[in-house]
Amino acid sequence: MTVHEHGDRLAAAIAAHPVLDTVGDLVRLLSQLPPDTALTLDQHVRADPAEPTEVYTVTPRLVALVNDETGQTVPGLQLGTVYVPADGDDGAQAAAAVRRDLLPENALARAGARILDGRELPAGLKDLTGVLQDVGLLLGEGAKWLAQNDPAMASLQVEADRIGHAAARITQLADTVEAPEW
Repeated sequence: MTVHEHGDRLAAAIAAHPVLDTVGDLVRLLSQLPPDTALTLDQHVRADPAEPTEVYTVTPRLVALVNDETGQTVPGLQLGTVYVPADGDDGAQAAAAVRRDLLPENALARAGARILDGRELPAGLKDLTGVLQDVGLLLGEGAKWLAQNDPAMASLQVEADRIGHAAARITQLADTVEAPEW
């Protein structure tokens, strides 16, 4: 089987199983694939921030992977996790599961995706400020565990305050920057 034929077979199997809610769903998908199919896991949970109520599911994706032995790019199976509409029928959930534009749910990963892409710079900066606010809060809370006379306590509190101020300044800047035209 050629790499192209393998990719076509993998794409057809994935299209037939866009949502994997049970082990049985996964077994049915895997039974349609050659045993040497490359496999990877998406490191991020994906979600649509505009969707108010979502449920968690597993979804397969066709991805290009590099074969460690040959160095060739080969089609592979990526298993990812995604939130789909809770009130949607099977078709709506399947359509949401296969979307390639869903950003990571994790704020830092989402900020990275938006900022590195450049097209969503203001939104990425706002995601980043949320992360900074969380870091500042954790530093401040961590400082409370130290003795009052411990110099590290005061230093950690100062750093927490600085991070909070930086987050506030970046939030203001996010409202003024414009993403470049592509």
